[in-house]
Amino acid sequence: MTSLNTQLWELIKTHKMPDDAAGTPFIEQLMAENRISRDTANVAIAEYQKFMYLCATRPERNVPSKAVDLVWHLHMQHSRDYWDVFCKKLGKPVHHNPGGQGLQHLDDYKATVKAYSDLFGTPPKGIWKRKNRVGTFIVLIFLLVFICIGASSIVQSGGFLFGILWLSVPLFVFVITLNSLTSKSELTLIFECNDPFADEDAGDCGSGDGGGCGD
Repeated sequence: MTSLNTQLWELIKTHKMPDDAAGTPFIEQLMAENRISRDTANVAIAEYQKFMYLCATRPERNVPSKAVDLVWHLHMQHSRDYWDVFCKKLGKPVHHNPGGQGLQHLDDYKATVKAYSDLFGTPPKGIWKRKNRVGTFIVLIFLLVFICIGASSIVQSGGFLFGILWLSVPLFVFVITLNSLTSKSELTLIFECNDPFADEDAGDCGSGDGGGCGD
């Protein structure tokens, strides 16, 4: 387990996040922009600080969760504070490098989460993605029962064409849900049009509506 550089971590976690030109505190900017509570915003900012510690200390590519990435986007809009103050505390310029797809991107995200866990423990629910496998199994069982009953009814009624069309949606959902249980897809996260601060949707970066990676 890598030890925490307490001096650097103290500089990061005590950094005063910048007010805007109207004097609005950073946390209230984040709350208004993402329609989240103060408690959620506080956790998101704390997670951003942990991610930036990883960026400052890991030579590898670091991939944030979507929620963390949104805090990062907002901080970078305050360019003077970000580049002239905050990055100097980090000891290096941490650039935002948008984009990234495929298994390598996913592997980088997994490595970031692993490095996070080694230093800070289990990531909090809602900011970093955490799978609910029990809930997924329940959904799979429900879908399987629904498909079997539907298939039996189709055979008895003889309406094969209509039945196939009717079962196509639950079959598709079943396959997608089953795939979500595999190791490779465990951290494959979709955030377009979803809530990045919710447990089901948080995580990843670099596709759709933005995202990026710290290096």
